[in-house]
Amino acid sequence: MIMLTSTPKILFEDQDLMVINKPAGLVVNQADSVKVATLQDWLQTLVPQWQSTWVASQWQTLVPADFPIEFGSPESIFSDRVGIGHRLDKDTSGCLVIAKNPGALVQLLKQFRERLVKKTYTCLVHGGFGVKKGEINAPLTRSASDRRQFAVSIDGRPAVTAYQVEREFLGLKGLVEAGKLGWSHLDPEYQAFQAQFAHLPLLAQKQLRQHKETYDQGFSLVSCWPKTGRTHQIRVHLTHLHHPLVGDQVYVGRKRAQLDALWCPRQFLHASRLELTHPRTHQPLVCEAPLPPELQQVLEFLVEV
Repeated sequence: MIMLTSTPKILFEDQDLMVINKPAGLVVNQADSVKVATLQDWLQTLVPQWQSTWVASQWQTLVPADFPIEFGSPESIFSDRVGIGHRLDKDTSGCLVIAKNPGALVQLLKQFRERLVKKTYTCLVHGGFGVKKGEINAPLTRSASDRRQFAVSIDGRPAVTAYQVEREFLGLKGLVEAGKLGWSHLDPEYQAFQAQFAHLPLLAQKQLRQHKETYDQGFSLVSCWPKTGRTHQIRVHLTHLHHPLVGDQVYVGRKRAQLDALWCPRQFLHASRLELTHPRTHQPLVCEAPLPPELQQVLEFLVEV
């Protein structure tokens, strides 16, 4: 087992649940192809401590009366998943819920299966939306041309994502303002905007200026609520609307991905809010994860409409 060098921040914890703020770069599940420490590795070190409380917690009382036995016993499901209720992509950050006993886990999985868990994601995408609020209903399947990708297909599994535009941006500071107002490089106002670009490497500044006309077509900060749980769902659905995520190295296209990487260190997708029903108290549980500093910095590069 490979150990994590640092542990994720815990947003909520009691005898049944733990909600963490997963950092970008952390892989959730173990796999033969994964050679680095995963969230699952870390959780396995915590399980013995959790098990010591299982008798007192009477977790069996949390198992739903209609629990389908064909899925296996609650204990075996917990052992396989190490309590993980759902997953986030490696480069996605934010709220992720973990059950600390088998009863809480099967309760969680029932809520996910019945689509009772509400997940809010914050995304920065390319372009401006004509329709500021809506729902994307487009089936998804694995791409036939690239097995790393998923694609919209009439033969795919049902997938639905609600979205709402929260903020709109003209483009990158130091590029937009000069073009919009016709400033020359000698104008003090232009120099002030360029100063906000100063901490980017000179090569990055040069490349972004060179591709301004074809690249800088505005950006939108969007909230998304997936109503189904397909792999890469938000990323594919937004790309389907011609609004790929900033920094998405898989779906944004090669040239645009290279330019995104000059100012956005990873895909701009953050699980900002998680709403569910607590398996023991049956009360609403809401957890929020603030936008991480590297994504806050990305927004600082932009000129808002």
